Amino acid sequence: MDYANLMQKMAELEQRAHNALANAEAHFGGQRAELVALLTRAHQQAERAMQSGAQRMPGELPWEFVHGLSVLGLLGGAQVLPKTPAEFPTITRTDGTLLGCRQWELMDPRWAEALVQWLEHLEWCTPFANTPALLDMPNDVVLGVVGDWGTGAFEPNAAATKVAQQVGKAHPDYTVHLGDVYYAGTGEEEENYMTAWPQGTRGSFTLNSNHEMYNGAQGYFKELARNFPLQNGTSYFSLQNDHWLVLGLDTAYHAQRSNLYMDGDLGPDQLAWLAGLPKGKRVLVFSHHEGYSALGKSKTALYQQVAGALGCDPNYWYWGHLHNGIVYQAMGGFHGRCVGHGAIPYGDAVELKDDPDVLWYETQRALDANYPERVLNGYAMLALNGNALSEQLMDENGRVRWASA
Repeated sequence: MDYANLMQKMAELEQRAHNALANAEAHFGGQRAELVALLTRAHQQAERAMQSGAQRMPGELPWEFVHGLSVLGLLGGAQVLPKTPAEFPTITRTDGTLLGCRQWELMDPRWAEALVQWLEHLEWCTPFANTPALLDMPNDVVLGVVGDWGTGAFEPNAAATKVAQQVGKAHPDYTVHLGDVYYAGTGEEEENYMTAWPQGTRGSFTLNSNHEMYNGAQGYFKELARNFPLQNGTSYFSLQNDHWLVLGLDTAYHAQRSNLYMDGDLGPDQLAWLAGLPKGKRVLVFSHHEGYSALGKSKTALYQQVAGALGCDPNYWYWGHLHNGIVYQAMGGFHGRCVGHGAIPYGDAVELKDDPDVLWYETQRALDANYPERVLNGYAMLALNGNALSEQLMDENGRVRWASA
């Protein structure tokens, strides 16, 4: 999309945003002023980030808030923020996110679609389905796991394309997408960007996420019906064999709307389902939202929900949401992994360097002329062999970057 077409798109989004904001009062705690206060805080966050550069600040709001302010003019009198790479060259922040205006960076104007969709769907979401699959799988099985993959082929040699090709070559029994189709999980985005998803030889699964929820999960549930029949129209599922219980969780649907679904939550129906699942097996969890804090210092409230409902700690948990590949140190018998680096460009997260709670994270440059700061995108391959699990974190070129002992 060239800059002229992008600005035309922004004009269309601006009209939709103002219409949605005018209708928001009844659906946002009864107070439009509360919504405007959130938008103001997000705008101030962007201004501080440009001044402070690479340092990530505590308590940041979701960056999707920012773009509706800077390019849609939702706050009267607010400073106009940069919209093009020439106006604001890219900075790699300490958490690896790229602060800049190129596509998929934090100030990419196209993120405005996510904010507009969120405003338009404050009142209504697709009904939650409660017919989860409980499927038997072989005792020896291979799983291909990719997070935050839904960018589509946005450039020549896009990471999403390369990752899909590598997963397909490995012919795993099942493939699992941990969620996020961008910018807002619309029906068009789901249909266009998930067509190249590498299906497993026995089937595939895809999880709900904050970005799918901006569209009220309409696009997501249509995609389930179209390409993921094993899920029985439901956003959560389980697989089992003699040794393992594998869980795919919907951590987004019941998450807090006023925080753009950024913090995972399961809701009562899913918690009751978890509590009734078979006991006595090793547990592997897949979700979009994380089980650890980003620096691996503490377990999240979502973790406590899951462990409480299961009556035990999971053995392994793979999540996305953070655009990075991270292997955390074991916490007791629990092993946490972030594989949210399926497609979005990201850089070296220097805040993880020498972190005693981090075993490995991706630091190798991808040598990408379009994103010189980018480090390698990738995915995970997991092999369950009886009671054992072996792990490989792979890069976009099919090379092993980290493997369990």
